[in-house]
Amino acid sequence: MAIIFSIGRARDFCNRHKLSPKYCTLIYLPLIILELAGYAMLELAHIQLMVGEKTVLQNVSAGFPAGQVTGIVGPNGAGKTSLLRVAAGVSVPSGGAVKASGDFADTGWRAKNIAYMPQFQTVAWPLTGTEIVALGLMPFAVTAHEAAKKTEKALALCGAEKFADRPIDTLSGGEQARVYLARLLVGGAQTLLLDEPVQSLDAAGALSVMQLLRDQADQGASVAVVVHDLNLARRFCDHVVILQNGHVAADGAPRDVLSPSVLRPIFGVEFKAAGKDGFLIPERPL
Repeated sequence: MAIIFSIGRARDFCNRHKLSPKYCTLIYLPLIILELAGYAMLELAHIQLMVGEKTVLQNVSAGFPAGQVTGIVGPNGAGKTSLLRVAAGVSVPSGGAVKASGDFADTGWRAKNIAYMPQFQTVAWPLTGTEIVALGLMPFAVTAHEAAKKTEKALALCGAEKFADRPIDTLSGGEQARVYLARLLVGGAQTLLLDEPVQSLDAAGALSVMQLLRDQADQGASVAVVVHDLNLARRFCDHVVILQNGHVAADGAPRDVLSPSVLRPIFGVEFKAAGKDGFLIPERPL
């Protein structure tokens, strides 16, 4: 099943980038091998998380394989942020286990191999965009010259190079989001965890960020992203986990779980699927 799934994703990759199947096989075969080997993968098994006396995650299992974008969706308060915090090692579950391609319990290993972008970020000092991004290199021993090159590259990748010398507190929310995304990517971590990275972006910005994450996955990274826009999840994700009241309500390919019949009882909304791509339109609350 894994091999069949990988071949199917290779075909999707070819179609998305308009590559010939022969050429696509040559560049995609290493990624398939990495995926089958479980490279750069996080697996959460039967996670239970308590906050005070409240259970916010109950028996939640989810995997974030290499070469895939995994979307985490669900109503407000469903446990999406909590799940990502456990995956990043920020929150310690009271039950279950987190398995990784390395020593997940080692904070040094996590700092180098798992990059986490929380939903809300604040900076106490007016650091410049370059200085903010350079913070992502703290776990690594790099020279000042290497740090400057990596920081410049990450800012350019995120379309944030014009913010390099701007104090972070002078940027709009959307501009800050691009700088924080560059900080996430600068260290080259192969597991990327992002909590609503497009929440403050306009339509063009949201599409470019999701495409950037898609590209990172196509290059072998494991990407898990919390997103509220179900149509973005349909378009860019390989796999979707839907949470409801701290449980996994649905788990599978976007075309299977992001359908009106599945979403209706979870979100309490009547959805309509429009067009050949099944664009989801919320029509009315139940």
